[in-house]
Formats: sequence, structure tokens, C-alpha cells
Amino acid sequence: MTNPDLNSAPRSTPLVSVAITTYNSSNYLSRSLDSVLKQRTNFPIEIVIGDDCSTDSTVSVARAYQQQHPDVIQVIARSKNLGMCRNYYETFEQCRGRYIAWLDADDYWTDPEKLAIQAETLESDSSIKVCCHYVQWVTSDGVVERKKFPTIAPGRYGLSEIIHHNFLPSPSVMFRNGIHRGLPSWYFDIAPTTDWPLHVVAALSGDIVLLDRIMADYMLTPGSSYMSKGSLFWYKNDARFYEHIVSVLPAKWQRRARAEQGRRYESLSYWLRKQGDFRPSREAAFKAFSSPSLLDNWGSKTKTLLAALVRETESKFQRQPTADQKP
Repeated sequence: MTNPDLNSAPRSTPLVSVAITTYNSSNYLSRSLDSVLKQRTNFPIEIVIGDDCSTDSTVSVARAYQQQHPDVIQVIARSKNLGMCRNYYETFEQCRGRYIAWLDADDYWTDPEKLAIQAETLESDSSIKVCCHYVQWVTSDGVVERKKFPTIAPGRYGLSEIIHHNFLPSPSVMFRNGIHRGLPSWYFDIAPTTDWPLHVVAALSGDIVLLDRIMADYMLTPGSSYMSKGSLFWYKNDARFYEHIVSVLPAKWQRRARAEQGRRYESLSYWLRKQGDFRPSREAAFKAFSSPSLLDNWGSKTKTLLAALVRETESKFQRQPTADQKP
């Protein structure tokens, strides 16, 4: 776990800050920290751990690592719970590096060259605001659910792609310090959608580069704030994200965001209808239909609305008592 480069790094000059946020993460934090301490770099880094008032032994684990690496690790143990988004933001604010590498406490890096490769990429071109890479999806039992994510090709991307979907796995992201200060005030109210707004804000001023290399494991942790919740939860959160993100987009991109919002409401309507929640399904279908132009997703949103109306009507008739059932 010892890295001479890290132990000799002066506290005053980190090139990269690794931001790790924790909340009741005692079962995972050691693995996460070990994966950072194994990084091979020719530049100094720091690790900033922002704990959101954990009730388990997370802070004790963090302090133990800090004692071993006092020139590298900073522990921020909050006395009250701030919430996910506020904890991220305040942890970023304590990062002193030119670049910030994002790592949740239950994820970990698998390539010791990760930080060096990403820092070199960002150093090479100031128009690159975010650098990311492919990851594996792994269950808590060690089963690889996906060998490579995202499914898109490596290369440079911008607003068009990040508005369409959030293709950046959080443990793969390194971004230029200061970008987070452009986040709008509503960012603190949309947890657990913590990273997507940052990616959009970054793409407003530059490019996102996806490197063709798998360098981290993204953990499908039971009880996680996002991945464990299922499709219905994901579509609700995506729709809510699109309701907010238009406020930071230039006018020419707002219609695209609302069209994507309509697609999420279509999917939400489908899943609600599938589980028998017909009124909410119809309401979601109407929201999908109310995209900025009737031509946006015209065929699919019309089918969604008709299906929702038909199923809601059928359910009402099915609930009505027959003549034989009447008193």
C-alpha cells in the first residue's frame, strides 16, 4: 500500500485531487483508498475524504489511513449530515489540485496508470474539460455484470451527447477544478443525481473525452442510492433532471433537452402502467406529449398516451360492480 511518490508529495502542490465522499462506507473505503494509493504518478496528488456524518466506523478507517499518509490524505468529518450533493460540492471545494478525480467510496480503480493517463490528457489540451474512461459493472459478490461501460465509442463528445444521456461513470471522471462552481442552486435538491449536472456544466465550455481503456470497477452495491432502485426510479430521476437542466442551457439546446425529457416520461408511463398505476401513467404520458414541438417523438408519445388512456379506462370499468353484485 506504500507508494514513495505519494508519501514524498508536498502538501502544497498537488496536481490531482482525489475526492472521495463517504457515508456509512466502512465496508468499502479501504479498498477504494488502496486503489488510489497504488497509482503510479510522477506528480503529487492528494486524497480528500468528505464524510457526511457517518454512524458507522467510516471515519475511523479514514483516520487510520490518514495517520499512515499524513501528507496525502485529508479527512473532513462533518458534524451534521449535509446530504449527497452538498457533501460532494463541499468536498470539491477543499480540493487544491488542478484536476479533481471523482471516486465514490464503494468503487475502486483497477489500473495503476489511471491518474497519470488522465492528467496527461487534460494537460495536453485546455479545451478538454472532463476526461473519462470505460469501467466494469461488478456486483458485491464479484460477478461482472458488464465487461465494458459505456457502450459508445471512445472519442470527444459535447453537449449533444451529454444531454442525450449520462454516459460518464463517476469513478472514471477527472475534471478541471472550479467547474463545480458553475453548478446552479437547484443542484443541491436533486440527489441522487449527483454527477450529470456537473458534466453538462463542463460541456458548456469544452469537450468530454472518453478514453479507450477500462480502468475502474463500478460497484452495484446493494442499497445504493441509485443503481439498486430499478428502472421506475431511474426514469423518475431522469425526468426531474431534464425539468431542471434547461435553466442552464443555451436556447438552441433547450428543445433537445425537453425532447429527451419527453422520452423519459414515455418510459415512466410504461413502467407505471405495467405495475398497475394507471392514473400516474396517464399523467406521465401527458407530460411526454407536451414536448416543445408536436413533431418531437410524435409516434411513440402518441402511442404512449393512447395506451395510458385505454388502460386507465379499462381499469375503471373493471372496478365497477356488475348488476349481480349490486345490493
